Amino acid sequence: MKQPIRKFKYLDPAILQKVAGIDLKARLLVDGLYSSRHRSPSYGFSPEFVDHREYAPGDDLRMIDWRTYARTDRLYVKRYRMESNMNVTCLLDTSGSMAYEPQQKGRLRKLEYGCYMAAALAYLVLRQQDSAGLITFDTEIRGFIPPSQGDRHLFLMLSHLEGLQSGNQTRLGAVLTRMVSRLPRRGIIVLISDCHDQPEDVVAGLKLIAARGHELILFHLLDHDEVVWPFKNLCTFRDLETGASVMGDPVALRQTYLDRLSAFTSAIEQGCNTCGFDYRLIDTSKPVEDVLQGYLLMRGGRVKT
Repeated sequence: MKQPIRKFKYLDPAILQKVAGIDLKARLLVDGLYSSRHRSPSYGFSPEFVDHREYAPGDDLRMIDWRTYARTDRLYVKRYRMESNMNVTCLLDTSGSMAYEPQQKGRLRKLEYGCYMAAALAYLVLRQQDSAGLITFDTEIRGFIPPSQGDRHLFLMLSHLEGLQSGNQTRLGAVLTRMVSRLPRRGIIVLISDCHDQPEDVVAGLKLIAARGHELILFHLLDHDEVVWPFKNLCTFRDLETGASVMGDPVALRQTYLDRLSAFTSAIEQGCNTCGFDYRLIDTSKPVEDVLQGYLLMRGGRVKT
């Protein structure tokens, strides 16, 4: 795949350099019609021979094994394993909570972090001759770019990422439920979100995705402040999605907050584990390139080719 002809904000060369040469592979068989690196459950023309079956009227005569016919006087056709291209769709959260402003100046907001991840993954997927798509959401699906291939498609996705603004509340569970009708073909869904919804609703959506045969990777983004709770002075906390605010002593609230955060992330992770999905809790103080490289290397070592 050619390098982009103009500079895009979220297509960071440092990130691309880190993930260069690493493929995102499907763990399950995928459906498709195009040549790539992923085995398909279908049979057809391919260099990989599988077995024979008896000839049936209507079979392509080019598939008859005439050598076998000469030995057995019976018609058999060769079967080959088709290889398939893979659909990879990034599902990016653009709700209000993704706009949290970190205490440390210069650190990426969660939405910016997610955009860098989505851009790098789209570039990676298209480079390996697979199809990339993008869905953005808050309370509902706000943008949908169906999976496709080519430089122009990549530019479309990158331009869409640059125009994103955060707002509204999160209805992740409902969005996951609606999303499956937009993606009738099985593939990989990369969910990038802080998952600010009721865990039981999120898990219900995950189970529906699993039932439809999709594979899902969840990058659960939390700002470093959300992970460690560094606040010391009496202050007012405002919900970025509802606008509600409350004044409190952060020191007194810290342990209660951390306990609830642990229970929340554990419930989401357990839901992913139940469905056979990958879950990664991401602290946004970690460089995007290190997070992606570490995950892709781990996945590449686990997935059998």
